[in-house]
Amino acid sequence: MSSMKKLYVLAAALIALVSFRAAAQFEYIFPGDGSINNFPHTNLILRNGALMNASSLTTDKVEITGSKSGSIPCSVILSTDGKTVCIEPTHPFDYSETVTVHVKDGLQTLSGLSLSGTTFQFKVRRQMTVQELQSLNEYFSTHDEAGNLIDAAHQQATYITPPAAALRTESFDFVNIYTNNNAAPGEIFFHRIQGTTPITSIGKGYGIMEPNGDSVFFRSSSTDGENFHVNKSGYLTGLHLDENVDTGIFILDTGYNQIKMQYCKNGLSPSQHEQLFMPDGTKWFTIYDWQPGWDLTAYGGSSSATVNVSWIQELDANDNVIFQWRSDQHFQVTDACSDISLGTTTVDPWHVNAMFIDNDGKLVASFRNMDRIVKINPSNGNIIWHWGGVGSTYTDIVTLSDPDGGWSHSHNVQRIDNGHIMLFDNGNLHNPPVSKPKEYVLDETNLTATNVWYYTHPQVNGFNMFTKNQGSAFRLSNGNTFICYGLPNIQGLYNGTEVDANKNIVWEFRFKDSTEYSYRLYKQLWAPVGISDVKSSGNIKVFPNPGNGLIQLDMDAPLHGDAELTVTNLFGQRVYEEKGSYASLAHSTLDLSHLQKGFYLLTVKSGLSKLEQRILIQ
Repeated sequence: MSSMKKLYVLAAALIALVSFRAAAQFEYIFPGDGSINNFPHTNLILRNGALMNASSLTTDKVEITGSKSGSIPCSVILSTDGKTVCIEPTHPFDYSETVTVHVKDGLQTLSGLSLSGTTFQFKVRRQMTVQELQSLNEYFSTHDEAGNLIDAAHQQATYITPPAAALRTESFDFVNIYTNNNAAPGEIFFHRIQGTTPITSIGKGYGIMEPNGDSVFFRSSSTDGENFHVNKSGYLTGLHLDENVDTGIFILDTGYNQIKMQYCKNGLSPSQHEQLFMPDGTKWFTIYDWQPGWDLTAYGGSSSATVNVSWIQELDANDNVIFQWRSDQHFQVTDACSDISLGTTTVDPWHVNAMFIDNDGKLVASFRNMDRIVKINPSNGNIIWHWGGVGSTYTDIVTLSDPDGGWSHSHNVQRIDNGHIMLFDNGNLHNPPVSKPKEYVLDETNLTATNVWYYTHPQVNGFNMFTKNQGSAFRLSNGNTFICYGLPNIQGLYNGTEVDANKNIVWEFRFKDSTEYSYRLYKQLWAPVGISDVKSSGNIKVFPNPGNGLIQLDMDAPLHGDAELTVTNLFGQRVYEEKGSYASLAHSTLDLSHLQKGFYLLTVKSGLSKLEQRILIQ
């Protein structure tokens, strides 16, 4: 090798080393270097992992250049987590352009560490053609959420006439309650999804009912309500669906008034499957992104297929995007189960349908169409382990003692109070296919998942309880298990069942219209705190009130000693607390700006004395 070539190779190696070291200072960068199919509306995310010095986050340290759009100004802010740098371009990128981002040296951590800069590139997707969009909308109108034809022959072949049920005072006239015997306390949250022929529902909507079928609340809607329940924030949430127009998550207070419509960012829209609204104001979404132009001819498919890419997005308390994760950057289309066709023009190989934040802060997500559950590190997006079901092409975790050898096309995976994992096993690839809730002891050290409980419903008129898609299973506080059977394969099977610890059916219902079903059912205690009825104590003042959450306390009660200050939301859930001497709290400043907008109850207790004040954050 000539001297000149050696110098060239050495220089290239040094440049690569410097670039690697610069990038290594950031544990998470989005969009990733070299990534494709990004949206024109895309913000940039940088995270070192340490708390950042907000004053160092200046716009002169970031240069964004589009191959078509040229230099693009931006804003640079620090997320409410104190770690994530959010870079927001002032206008969208152009379709089909390459974007180069250069971050200069000088971003600083709170500890004083100055970070080296980095450079990365990504590509923006092409625009979907009118024909592709029309074809996708036709697919949505003729297929269910699992890709099955809505008017498939087997969905019409068998109809089970509903048995008669006793009339009830002030009851919903569209439900039949067949068993209600010592069920766990709580109300049932449901959504009526319109069914198919031969009997078509005309009563779509969402609501709450007592176990005996009495009405608590119902709102008719042809678009809203899937996954309706009390979210972790304490507010009621559900999907507002208007395809390609205005899809978001509605948020209701205890008076069923909409206080906000929550949207995803970066050109994405939420799916109905999972929305986690946390008490600290952060929000997590499962998302579907139908991308055109995939060449699947190698698998017998189209040269320009539209593929459903699963996304997960996290917003901070101020709705800044601080984490995004894409299935196409971690899986192959060939990871799909054997019953998922790659030979059609519209392909759904992964299909995220559930997620939860685990006890260690990591994210666990379920992908129905490849029979796989994965654990993701949200700090950097890396997969920690794969747990495969019976149709999976790969697994790290061995499933033990499962009566079916594993689960198939599962829904609603979650960590329950005893530390075990519960999921609803739809059972599509079992022989014969039967749906059942299952509970596992997950050993993440030895990588085993041992089935310790499952429930098989008795046959109904000679038919197995098989739910081809959707469904849920929750362990209740008294040990009962509350089951939603989603979209039954045969019209007229039960929609929801509750069993006790001995597997006795203690509650069961069905919509009278045999074609109706609910994506999930929840049983939750519904006893909101009547904050509007609280009389404020005369010797506690809060100002400004209403305000943005930054408030000043002024208390003049003749109290002494230790005191506890708490803030609770409409559902009685404690969202803020502070302890100290009464003297230190009596004239203090509170920062509640991270809380959702709405009413709260501020309480100060000292000894046997209690001071209360209603506050409104707007």
